[in-house]
Amino acid sequence: MGGATGALIASDKYISKNAPSSSALTTAENDVSYLGEPYTLLPIAAIMYFGGTKVHSDHFRETGLLSFEALADVTIVQLALKSVFDRQRSLQGQGNGEFEASTGARYSSSFPSGHAIETFALASVLAHEYPHKRWVQVLAYSYAAGVVGARLAANQHFPGDVMAGGAIGWFVGDFVYGRRHNPALDKTPTVTEKILDHLQIGMAMQPMPMPGN
Repeated sequence: MGGATGALIASDKYISKNAPSSSALTTAENDVSYLGEPYTLLPIAAIMYFGGTKVHSDHFRETGLLSFEALADVTIVQLALKSVFDRQRSLQGQGNGEFEASTGARYSSSFPSGHAIETFALASVLAHEYPHKRWVQVLAYSYAAGVVGARLAANQHFPGDVMAGGAIGWFVGDFVYGRRHNPALDKTPTVTEKILDHLQIGMAMQPMPMPGN
């Protein structure tokens, strides 16, 4: 991913200046970008958390909880990285995407893409929580890819920005899931398994006979 990001950064200027653009397309894609804002993603996590609590689904509840944590983590990461790299957005300056040259606040500079890092962090958690439900994975990653595509089409980011953001977001989601997931939620024991577990516990608690008795 680092190599791909480096290659894209090297060609960002050429790709950005030769990509199709129009005012109507920019307006439409800016509207789609709202789907990747925190005020959209946080309610999605809240719905999963409180919805899971309401219907007594520990798995759905955990998905919401880990989504909250992943979004908080990537917010800290992106603010730090944006402040360090301070890259121009594609509409700033001469459109060359120079680093240490943003005309706005450093924490809202172009690299990495905040929309990409947040949407892919959420998609990563969902995909990890439901590895056997292909439709969930397709929906989650399609959502993230749609937001990323909108940011590119609206000329708000360079390809290297969204590549880096998407990769970091995915790995943060993977890390949060790996550290915080409850493996007991992966499989609900059958009635037979519950009975056998109960019998094993009962046998283990029986006192051993004393010698000579």
